[in-house]
Amino acid sequence: MRKRLEAELGWRLVAVASGAAGVVNEEDWLLLAAGDSAQVNDLTQDLTDLRQVNNVTTIFVFDLDRRTLLDLGGQYPIGESNPALLVDLEAVTTALAGWPVATRLYSSRGGFLKSAYAPVTDRNQNVVGGVGVEASATFFQTLGNMKRTLIGAALLVSLGLVLIGFSVARLWVARERLEARLSRAETLASMGQMTAMLAHEIRNPLGIIKGAAERVGKRHRLEDDEVFRFIPEEVDRLERTLNSYLEFAHARAAIEIEDLTRVIARTLEFLQVELERTSIEVETRFEPGSFFVRCDAHLLRQALLNIFLNARDAMPAGGRLMVTLERRGGRALVTITDTGTGMSEAVRARATEPFFTDKEKGSGLGLAVVRRAVEDIKGKLEIQSRLGAGTSVILYLPLAPEDSTLPVVNPSSEEGRS
Repeated sequence: MRKRLEAELGWRLVAVASGAAGVVNEEDWLLLAAGDSAQVNDLTQDLTDLRQVNNVTTIFVFDLDRRTLLDLGGQYPIGESNPALLVDLEAVTTALAGWPVATRLYSSRGGFLKSAYAPVTDRNQNVVGGVGVEASATFFQTLGNMKRTLIGAALLVSLGLVLIGFSVARLWVARERLEARLSRAETLASMGQMTAMLAHEIRNPLGIIKGAAERVGKRHRLEDDEVFRFIPEEVDRLERTLNSYLEFAHARAAIEIEDLTRVIARTLEFLQVELERTSIEVETRFEPGSFFVRCDAHLLRQALLNIFLNARDAMPAGGRLMVTLERRGGRALVTITDTGTGMSEAVRARATEPFFTDKEKGSGLGLAVVRRAVEDIKGKLEIQSRLGAGTSVILYLPLAPEDSTLPVVNPSSEEGRS
């Protein structure tokens, strides 16, 4: 718009300059050239009328030596070199060559100014001088204000669009989360149906195994044998695991205070023979002190066992298993790192989904149980893995208050397990 208006103003000023040049006849020109501008009253009046009609700032006449011969604005002394002609030297040269021309738009003292020049010719069409026209362009100031207003409006609209986009993005994320929760709820419902059918078939053989082991222990007096004691203990644990799968899709509550150091050590002790058999070196780094958490001790132990077994499966040719335990604010930080095969990003993203597994004989419940055990006590599970570079499973578990020294039993939970 600015360019278009500037061009149209230039055309108008060229027309005014050409009209003013046409008013200057040869007789008037000779009087002006002789320095007798007082004798050209008719010319002065005609140029004044032209100035007023076209609302220009000034109209002046100059000769080939660029001296001012007449100036209606009174800005340029008569008979002296006109400084405006030096500023517009290129345009003045073009006009004195016989071509009307307009200058570019100037910005001066907070306003805008534009000029135009036209040649004055004698009866033989020879250029003897020129006419200059100057006009202020205040509407360009208005145009600048309009530009700033439009830019401000555009910025406000852009900000509004950004806010709308941010809101839509949040709604989209919320929708994705809701769909994930619905999908998980459907999976849990399927899991509940499956485990209900399996419960009856599994409980009876477990009872027979436990009873037979107790009879063998009494017959051969193996009750005090540490290895033999693992049989009834693990049968009990399997029964509890079965119950935990049945209860997996239901809300749970922490039921007792347990020391993480003891739980981790006990779980590693149980797996010691298996880990040694597969040439897996275990390294533990426990920060001194007790790490009491309010939890379901069995479910927490099952979760740790699942992590350790996953690490074992990831290192079929042996490797190193690092277990660290430290404090982070009011939470215990358990980091379990293996040097195994690792997971791809796609597998890692779905690793905690129930029934998802990349193992040929896997159930897909290992890390799902870990996730549920951690979420039950308001903790956080994080898995870091890279294909071919091992895996780190990080548990952030809230520590129980220091005055929580007695086990807290949930009667309804115990009744459900029995």
